[in-house]
Amino acid sequence: MNINPAVLAYHKANRYYEIFSKEGLLGKKQHIGNVIAQAKAIAKAQNLSVDMELLAICAEHHDDGRVDQYKLLGKFWDTEVSHNVLSIDRLEKFISNQEELTIDSSIEILRDVMLYHGRIHLANLSADSLPYVEVITAADDFENALSCVSYLVKEVETDAKGYIQKNPLANQKEASSFVWEHFCNGEKFDKMKFCTTYAEYVLFAATLATSCIKKYGNIAKVALYQEGYGYSSIIEGYRDVFSKTLNPDMADKAIKTLISLAG
Repeated sequence: MNINPAVLAYHKANRYYEIFSKEGLLGKKQHIGNVIAQAKAIAKAQNLSVDMELLAICAEHHDDGRVDQYKLLGKFWDTEVSHNVLSIDRLEKFISNQEELTIDSSIEILRDVMLYHGRIHLANLSADSLPYVEVITAADDFENALSCVSYLVKEVETDAKGYIQKNPLANQKEASSFVWEHFCNGEKFDKMKFCTTYAEYVLFAATLATSCIKKYGNIAKVALYQEGYGYSSIIEGYRDVFSKTLNPDMADKAIKTLISLAG
């Protein structure tokens, strides 16, 4: 596929290792690098008919709006302002200043990835865009399943992503049977609809791991046993997260479930 010069210019001007280099954004820098690698690995493993250069570009820029979100909020909360929308705004401002701009499929694919990754259910995607959005959503889920161990415990020390403020009388270490069963079965669910405590949010994050194991098998299993984010393995990271955010019985069952699924 011929990649639009405007896309290449945007790519050159917004390299992730530069725009995510400031304090508070460094975790996103690592996240983006890993999503690029995971997207390529998934596309190759599934023998998908995608342009690998464009796929890598889309993967690199899927979260560009996080830069502006952090400037606005000092945190990454989509409940207050969507990073997907901020990404589109960032792209549109750039390409509108390009001379002799022609809108083509590569621009539309990048737009769709920015806007619809993680929420494909909201979109009616073209045949060109669909595989790119699907792969990058999968890679993003996969990487989020690994990287969440780096921030879930830290959030408890502040306001637990707003759950304590919204539900001050709730036991934040308890989770519903619905959330627990989806975690065990690797079935993703809508966190905005079903998470009412921080324990449920933690299990939502962990469900990204169990769903990746279910969908990608050995690729996910190997990743979970790799060193990362300050832990000897991501599995050990989850052990730490569960012990600090779930009630003791659920924490014990959760890590045993994850280890059993990871093999």
